[in-house]
Parts: sequence; C-alpha cells; structure tokens
Amino acid sequence: MKPAAPLPERALNQRLFISRLITLSSYFLLLLLLLLELILYPPPEEARFLVILLVLWLPLLAFLPFIWAEKPRAHAWLCFVSLIYFTQGVTTAFVPGKGGIGFMIALISLLLFTAAMLFGRWKGMQLRGAVIKSAES
Repeated sequence: MKPAAPLPERALNQRLFISRLITLSSYFLLLLLLLLELILYPPPEEARFLVILLVLWLPLLAFLPFIWAEKPRAHAWLCFVSLIYFTQGVTTAFVPGKGGIGFMIALISLLLFTAAMLFGRWKGMQLRGAVIKSAES
C-alpha cells in the first residue's frame, strides 16, 4: 500500500484536533456506558460488581496513557480492542430489554474505532513529515 499524499499543515492539524476530540469523547463515553449497563442491569448477587467492572474496563484502561500521549500505534491497537466492545454491544442489543444500551455501546465503539483509526493515520503522517508547509510559516 502506498503512503498517503501529503496534506497541507493547517488541514492536517484540523483533522488531528477533531479526530482526537472524537476519540477521547467516545473512549470516555464507552467507559461510562459500560458502567451504566452494570448499574441498570446488575449482575447476580454472588458476583462482585468491581471485579466485573474491572474485567470490562481493563482492556480500555490499558490504553489510556498512550492515548493521552497521542501515540499513533496505540490508536491502531485501540481499534482492534474497540471491536470487542462492538461485538458485545451487538450481542447485548439482541437481549430482550437491553436493546437500547446494547445499540449505544455498539454505536460508540464503532465511533471510537473510526476516530482512533483516522487519528492514528493522520498523526503518523505528521510524524513522518508528510505535510505541505504553508507559506505563512
């Protein structure tokens, strides 16, 4: 696959800002939705709430320092992990009475996948120097 054509610096910075904002928003919203699902539909009494929450959150929380540091490779790996939550959301959507929360989890994880993929690609372009410098600089 050949590398993407360079983009003007201003356009690349705008795309990076928007994709980062969407990535972080959908990341934290997904964490919140997973917590909300556990609160609305509690596990059986013998199950430990915090253990289940940790199992749900740990794959996402492992990426937090790298996402915060804007590492493009971590964003690429986050795309793969978000597919797990997409699958969970789709299967939850077909459980009677849980359709709404399942659909929201699937939708937000799909948004996270797309935004993280685009941010990783554009940040990689910026780090490689695939930028057309503007005449103003």
